[in-house]
Amino acid sequence: MSQSFVRAVYWVETPYPIEFAASVLAGEQSTGTFVKVPGETADLRARFAARIESIRELEPASAPCLPGCKPPISNSAPVYRRAEIAVVFPLDNMGPSLTTLMATVAGNLFELREFSG
Repeated sequence: MSQSFVRAVYWVETPYPIEFAASVLAGEQSTGTFVKVPGETADLRARFAARIESIRELEPASAPCLPGCKPPISNSAPVYRRAEIAVVFPLDNMGPSLTTLMATVAGNLFELREFSG
């Protein structure tokens, strides 16, 4: 059986490695939770997890474009990496609901400390 997907493209900025930040984004917007959910299996997570389709790094910055990011602890000033990240979400996660689509692709992104823009 073929599975359909919704593709979202994000322009992000982060003081963390781009691949790590992209995985935080994909997890938070699909299968990420703070607690273990009863009945959740590895197969279930695999079916509904968002996948990072591509990462294209852009020019880095020496300062964040928005405040609120918590950079990793380091002895040197953070580098704010910028990238275009394409993520695909299983259509089964949202069905025909535009409200759920918006919550899936943009939901909690604005509160993730890993991103400064």
